[in-house]
Amino acid sequence: MPSPVITVAMPFHNSAATLELSIRSLLNQSYGDFELLLCDDGSQDQGLAIAHSFDDPRLVCWSDGRRRRLAARLNECIDRARGRYLARMDADDLAYPDRLAMQLAFLEAHTEVDLCSAGAIVFGKHGHPLWRFSPALDHEGITRSPFRGFPLWHPLWMGRIEWFRHWRYEETAWLAQDQELLLRSYRVSRFANLPQVLLGYRRERVTLKKLFHYKLLHIKYVCRQPGAAGNGWQTSQLLTISGARFAANCVAQLGGLECRLGHQAAKALSAEEIAEWRSLWHLLSAWFGLPSSETFRPSSLLRSPKDKHGGA
Repeated sequence: MPSPVITVAMPFHNSAATLELSIRSLLNQSYGDFELLLCDDGSQDQGLAIAHSFDDPRLVCWSDGRRRRLAARLNECIDRARGRYLARMDADDLAYPDRLAMQLAFLEAHTEVDLCSAGAIVFGKHGHPLWRFSPALDHEGITRSPFRGFPLWHPLWMGRIEWFRHWRYEETAWLAQDQELLLRSYRVSRFANLPQVLLGYRRERVTLKKLFHYKLLHIKYVCRQPGAAGNGWQTSQLLTISGARFAANCVAQLGGLECRLGHQAAKALSAEEIAEWRSLWHLLSAWFGLPSSETFRPSSLLRSPKDKHGGA
């Protein structure tokens, strides 16, 4: 079997409620020369059965029954990847139909870039759109304040497989493995963000305990970086900014709100962005027979079965 151009890595753990929708959004891509690696991380729900239920040769699914966490599973996918490019995807997010095509075109046109991401719409329960992730586009903007975190969202990553195999994930860095990898690599790598919205990022409710743990881990990894130990001003800024963001997250969650407070590169959605998102959400909902207030299925978003293995 010829090697695909793109490998999409999607490890999953207890994701039965969202996995099928995420897989379908990838099968609805306008670019079809990819493989999708579905690595089960010791799920105890029906996620593995859902992954095996798809009859598509591009899907590769496996399980060893163990819980090893995300970083280890991502390294496993990197080792198995046959594509020239590796793309990340979480098992609860939705890819816009042109996501792979646009990122591939960008990377092939910009050979100096190692890793790219893009804009995203953040959505809550029942597909309700919340806000837009609108990050800096070039490497200088993305890496301007590494101690504050890199506005390069991991579910949208696509990069050259050689880059991933060189850097790999630190398997002890669970929860903050993506920021840890970027902190290690940004000085000798080139990053970019596409301006387009290419992903629906699911954000229903993150526990404050988990969020607090993530903040602590991020501070730990920043302080490990060369020169950080002697930079009291940077440490002070990091603690102040992290504390302020966590406080804003607490206010939002305890008040029952899902707003932009405390989120880096967050902007209000335009009417056009909301309309495009709702079209995609209702399309996929109708495709599965899920509850939806509309039955409109825009033909420009839906790929017919005969096209699903096609190229750009």
